[in-house]
Amino acid sequence: MKKHYTLLLGYLMASLVSIAQSFTAKPGVTTCPVSNGYYEYLPQGYNNNPSEKFPLIVFIPGIGELGNGTTNLSTVLRHGPANLINGGTWPTSFNVGGQDFKFIVITPQFTTNPWCGHINTMLDYIIANYKVDIDRIYLSGFSLGGGAVWAYVGDNATYSNRIAAIVPGAGAWSPNATFCQNMAATDLPVLALHNNYDNVVPVSNTNYFVDNTNTVNGTPIAAKIIYYGISGHDLTHGFSLNLNQYGYSGFADQNVYNWMLKHKRNNASPLPVNFTGFTASKQSSRTLLKWSTANEINNQGFEILRSQDAFNWQSLGFVNSSGTNSGNYSYVDVQPFTGKNYYKLKQVDFDGKATFTAIKMIDFGKHGYIIPLNPARNELTLNTDINFSNTKLKIYNLQGQFIKVSLLNGSGQVSADVHELPAGLYAGEIMEQDKKQVIRFIKQ
Repeated sequence: MKKHYTLLLGYLMASLVSIAQSFTAKPGVTTCPVSNGYYEYLPQGYNNNPSEKFPLIVFIPGIGELGNGTTNLSTVLRHGPANLINGGTWPTSFNVGGQDFKFIVITPQFTTNPWCGHINTMLDYIIANYKVDIDRIYLSGFSLGGGAVWAYVGDNATYSNRIAAIVPGAGAWSPNATFCQNMAATDLPVLALHNNYDNVVPVSNTNYFVDNTNTVNGTPIAAKIIYYGISGHDLTHGFSLNLNQYGYSGFADQNVYNWMLKHKRNNASPLPVNFTGFTASKQSSRTLLKWSTANEINNQGFEILRSQDAFNWQSLGFVNSSGTNSGNYSYVDVQPFTGKNYYKLKQVDFDGKATFTAIKMIDFGKHGYIIPLNPARNELTLNTDINFSNTKLKIYNLQGQFIKVSLLNGSGQVSADVHELPAGLYAGEIMEQDKKQVIRFIKQ
């Protein structure tokens, strides 16, 4: 009887542990204009203490994992932490310096190549909806995702300062000196991964970013790189829990996740305003914004910001603080854009410091979209609501060299002949009604 009791107790304890950790698909959830779904991993004990914050890993998958965020969301499980979590090998905690850390892990699926503004919008969403330690936000990715990591932290110092450390794997982005200067100026810890004989993204791209960041910097926080002496583009091994088992013994840490936790920022500070609500709703042809606050300290008021792409923002107006400890506020946008409208509030205190809310989106009609279906073989297929008529698709390689031009016709699913292109990553530029869209695709 005792044996049966022990087995039952062990089963119940194992069940409690599995319940305490959660790995959940979030299909159809929009975190930025080009992401409509993601996977969420919450660690054991996430809900035990309302005030406890957790380190965050955001992993951006490759071009082969682009999708609609619903029916093909599971493709993002191929690489990075999500692959380990889905396989049941992700540990409940990581011990660094005698302290146990438990990660929140977010793995988004993008509809197309994300730009830095999209990633920043997604980070705003995650911080607004999860218990994130903002001093420990780590950004990683593979191939297209690795390139997006370089682009985000390299775009400006504000973005770079937001991130505690990066681990780009085989990053598909052309060398950029400004990126290196911004990473160096913010002492951003960098650990890059690449196969020596990558036949899709040249290892020279990663060499450039690491070498030139160190040349600019000259500080103890030197950018580092791990080379794998193997052929091919797959980099699953680089995100494993034990790097030594893949023949790499020159790295002091057991895995990239332990390395991440050795680095943190100092971004946390008391907020002058505690937002208790922020909503956006359609009121006929107008947008009604409503928000409420508690514990207002030194608050001057709120600037209302609007954007068509969640990247370039314009000011609509300013609402003064009520001058009390809390308040209820509203603002009406009387002329929203046709298509998607993104809104956020910029809270300004009397010292000139500012904080931002999460972003809200209201759609006043369709806006032309172009989504490449990857990978391409003899033909590149595009999903679009635009009706093309001899529209030019200009194709470039990763070095920015023009390769060819194809003509697009029709709507729905539109194809372009790419049979003669060598295997690799490419960018396509499409001009439609004075609007330029850039897509990225992989040719097999």
